[in-house]
Amino acid sequence: MKRNTHTLDSFFKPQQKKTNIHVENEDVPVKKILSKKSVASPQPLNAPGDNTSNIDKSIKDSEIYVDDISLFTNTSKSLTNEEKLKVLKHIWVPPNNFTFPVIENKKRKLKFQSSWMNLFPWLAYSKIRQGGYCKYCVAFSKYGGIGNQPLGQLVVNPFIKYKDALQDFRAHSKKKYHIEAVLDAENFLDVFEKRKLPIIQQIDNDRVIQIQENRKRLVPIIQCILLCGREDISLRGHRDHGQIDISDDKCNEGNFRAILKYRAKGDDYLKTVLEGPGKRNKYISPGIQNQIIEACNKIILKKIVDKINMSECFSVLADETTDISTTEQLSICVRYVDSKNILNESFLQFFSIHSLTGKDLATSILRGLSDCGLNCEFMYGQGYDGASNMAGEFRGVQKIINDQFPRALYVHCSAHSLNLAVSSSSNIRPIRNCLGIVEKLHVFFNTPKRNNVLQNEIEKADHTPNVTTLKRLCATRWMQRYDALNDFCELYPYVVKSLSYIASEWKDTSATDACMLLKNIQDSEFMVSLYVTKVLFSYGLPICKQLQKEKIDLKKTIDLIENVISVLTDMREASEKEFKLIFNEVKERLNGLALLSVHRTIDININEVIDELATKQRKFDFVL
Repeated sequence: MKRNTHTLDSFFKPQQKKTNIHVENEDVPVKKILSKKSVASPQPLNAPGDNTSNIDKSIKDSEIYVDDISLFTNTSKSLTNEEKLKVLKHIWVPPNNFTFPVIENKKRKLKFQSSWMNLFPWLAYSKIRQGGYCKYCVAFSKYGGIGNQPLGQLVVNPFIKYKDALQDFRAHSKKKYHIEAVLDAENFLDVFEKRKLPIIQQIDNDRVIQIQENRKRLVPIIQCILLCGREDISLRGHRDHGQIDISDDKCNEGNFRAILKYRAKGDDYLKTVLEGPGKRNKYISPGIQNQIIEACNKIILKKIVDKINMSECFSVLADETTDISTTEQLSICVRYVDSKNILNESFLQFFSIHSLTGKDLATSILRGLSDCGLNCEFMYGQGYDGASNMAGEFRGVQKIINDQFPRALYVHCSAHSLNLAVSSSSNIRPIRNCLGIVEKLHVFFNTPKRNNVLQNEIEKADHTPNVTTLKRLCATRWMQRYDALNDFCELYPYVVKSLSYIASEWKDTSATDACMLLKNIQDSEFMVSLYVTKVLFSYGLPICKQLQKEKIDLKKTIDLIENVISVLTDMREASEKEFKLIFNEVKERLNGLALLSVHRTIDININEVIDELATKQRKFDFVL
């Protein structure tokens, strides 16, 4: 074999790409790359020694077009009923503006024609393999021709001999295995869509009676599971097995069994079923429970997907997070306008993922949408956070999906953008220290012994506050921290008294921590930072809530944002006046607390305090 010689000049010269694709007698093996529930994904069609741009593109498409018909051409195993239904009704169909690739022949250039799919309803096109298939034969044919010959073009291999396409298609329509596949497909759809009963039920009346009896048994069980699911009640307990004794109310067998037992006391038929003979005909095992839940999942998902596909316009929302079992979960939601012109935001499914690269996430999102039954051609929008793997300009999820579906425009989540802006603004040292101290105070009082001291101080007070505990600062949503800061300001005097008591009376490390925290929260810089942050967060919180509404109104949101910007601008222009108001409030509180802390030996007459309060002008008719 002659060796290729490379020079420095040849390295920088552009290589001429070949465009001919030779696939006449080639059977490309299919490699299983999806999960157990997914269909095997074939390797892209490639001739020996052929390195074309079309092949590179087909590799990319094999990861995106997960409902391509070529993914179902693995003859090593039979397709499941779900896969057969997808081949017959939900495979990828080229849109009207799709450009079919040109395959060069010896004399002329030929390509697939979309009009052929109208002439032959069984014909489907594969974007990955760049050729035609018979969807009926792919789903039901196992052998072809005389003597059970192996299947070839239109079934295992793509049809790309476009020169005599019409003649070959007519010949395929007359083949025996194709006619049998068409009949099998029609019967399969009739049974699946319940237009007729399966053959075994048509010839066996006893079986029909048994099915009706079994369905009657399942009704109360399904109703109990629906009740638990809709009310967020866990189903199982530690003893969710064995025979059910309706008269035994002492044994805790879990919520599901408890509800069944309670219902059976007033339902004689259910009582007969649960206490009757047999162990495997109760339909209450954990396995049956999971199957019922999965059936409910499919029914709900189908109804949502039908509404979305009917709207012919939706946007996808996706985010990933790690659950308690350290499994990375991808959640997918969609926003759409239904037939009543009502905006809806619906959660679809969780999907387990193993890679967080933009390419893998984009594949998982498109595969998830396809598995749910959505037509991605109707996708007009994408909404993610601003992470590089999601929003990247070149390799992000939004870019990869936008390349496949150009109408799917990316919009950075506005609530997330607001959160990032507030997070960056709060990085000023005094503000950062203030928030850190408030968080440490929550941790400090988050023990029974210390919290008891705080509750005792609140109970001693003449005025009962609206809140009695310190809240934790939200770790992700900065605007939600307003509630924690507002509660801290209301409990501030009780926190000071509690820390003073612990610092002076206790003899362990808690006294040291209390002393340091007390010194920090009585610092003027802390107090000013606290009240400034509280005021600014109070203006941002309504915007944050408005942006997270399911049925957000764009005009109302813009008006709200403009009003907040106007108020903040006025505050900045009158900064000295606004700061003076905040400083005076802080000064009064610090002076009073300082005197109470320093001059503890001076007695205070309660009536004198009431007389002082009586001199203040009040908005309500409260005479002192």
